Amino acid sequence: MEWQDVPGSVRAAVERGTARQQRDALGEVELILDAALRVAERVAPAEPKVVDIVAEAGTSNQTFYRYFAGKPDLLLAVVERGLVRVASYLAHQMAKHEDPGEQLVAWVDGLLIQLVRADAARQGSAVMRQMALTERMREPSGLRLLDRLGRLLTASLAALGRPDPDRDAQLLQETVMGVLQRHVVFGTTPDAAERDHLVDFCLGAVGAAVPAPRS
Repeated sequence: MEWQDVPGSVRAAVERGTARQQRDALGEVELILDAALRVAERVAPAEPKVVDIVAEAGTSNQTFYRYFAGKPDLLLAVVERGLVRVASYLAHQMAKHEDPGEQLVAWVDGLLIQLVRADAARQGSAVMRQMALTERMREPSGLRLLDRLGRLLTASLAALGRPDPDRDAQLLQETVMGVLQRHVVFGTTPDAAERDHLVDFCLGAVGAAVPAPRS
């Protein structure tokens, strides 16, 4: 029987079952990703091992390999989920401001929080370490994941009258992410003076006259 010939009540039953299976699978995947992040935090700067992640998640190798072909796939998923969460946070912070210059400041501050605020610093550092360890992040698909952070700036830069906001956004992303990566490598955090200088530099680079709020 073709799907289009299946009675509506039967089709609805199948869809409910499929939805339940998807929720169960998502729960198992989230459990593994959370475990991977905890292990990555604990063993840093070393690379987490699958055996430790499986033990931390309280699951089995069979379950792990049901969802991931291997550790590279897992680490990519950890990084992607981390970037999605950071992007969501940045978008929320930027939406609090109407002025495009202030949106840029909120974007920079939001990224710095990944290393400064205690509740975000450990996970933020762990995700950035995995970005450096995951070879697939250096492939075009991985770079596109990272670019989602910079793309948040495109509309703000266009509003500032920048002739090529996409390239500006990418340069600002690479500048700030480079600062963050340096701190992750050396286990340090940016202080208020560095934050102010970075914000002023980014504003000046795009000709924004909005002063950086001082802490």
